[in-house]
Amino acid sequence: MGGRGYELLTSFADDERLGLHKELDRLQHRCDNFFNGAFHPFGFGANWHNLGLGLAHSLYYNMTLYPHDEYKYFIRMTTCTEEDLKRSFGAHPPETNFTRWNISTINFKSMGNIATINVESMGSDEGDLLKRKTIIRSEYQDKGHFWWRSMLTYYLMRPNIGLRELIRQSSTVTTPCMSIHVRHSDKSSEAALIEFSKYMEHAERYRAKTQVSSVYLLTDDDEVIKSTKNYSDFQFHFLDMARSNKGWEADRDTGMSRDQQERTFLIDIFSAVRCQHSIVTYSSNVGRLIAEVAYAIRNREPNVVSLDEAWKMDP
Repeated sequence: MGGRGYELLTSFADDERLGLHKELDRLQHRCDNFFNGAFHPFGFGANWHNLGLGLAHSLYYNMTLYPHDEYKYFIRMTTCTEEDLKRSFGAHPPETNFTRWNISTINFKSMGNIATINVESMGSDEGDLLKRKTIIRSEYQDKGHFWWRSMLTYYLMRPNIGLRELIRQSSTVTTPCMSIHVRHSDKSSEAALIEFSKYMEHAERYRAKTQVSSVYLLTDDDEVIKSTKNYSDFQFHFLDMARSNKGWEADRDTGMSRDQQERTFLIDIFSAVRCQHSIVTYSSNVGRLIAEVAYAIRNREPNVVSLDEAWKMDP
């Protein structure tokens, strides 16, 4: 993550990665045909995965992804403006129904609005995009979907110089290390929660093999933080923050702004991927995101263990 807010691709990228990013740059700054959408109104990990899926569709259909929201912590995904969008929509009124979207579609506009989204009615782009979540350009078929989605998602969330400085000032990670992500709180409605002791069983084996005992810990459960005192052979590092173990919506309702939650989330993610090994659950968008960002940054298969599911695209 060097340079003045820009990724130095040529120092480690292979030909396919460079080719993909060159094509993305061409489309994202062309300002001609637009896909105005790809948002998810819930957790941060799901939101960025949904944007990655939207970018896959945009690339396949030769469109510029123009999101509904601004992402101020990342290198701008497009230099196109609202005026460019209006001009293109004026010349070619956008399709608004995914079921009628095909190779001849010029522009697409989601009818949802992330600022006024009704959680009960969903209204995001996720459902229709997921019907073709395996969409991939033919020239990248041999790289596989893990590589494909890792590169697309990271393209959208490359830290800008402001986020890089925030990470430098706030991160507590020390390397070499392993990272552990323990997702509890409202995740119980989607997957079985796994006790911290199960993560530490794997951490013990990794420490015995590598002598690495520094752990960067991400969790929404304060009880997990307290239980680290039971593992004196490890040095734990984590952000000093309130952990309600009730989910981001409950935290928002008690006064923690979404922007504040987003900053904390990003510091955690980019701290975790600095570690050489990660212990996660792939049932969580966050666990998958850690693996994908680690893959994109290093441009090689990450050393990640999931304690429940295999990696998947969801969204």
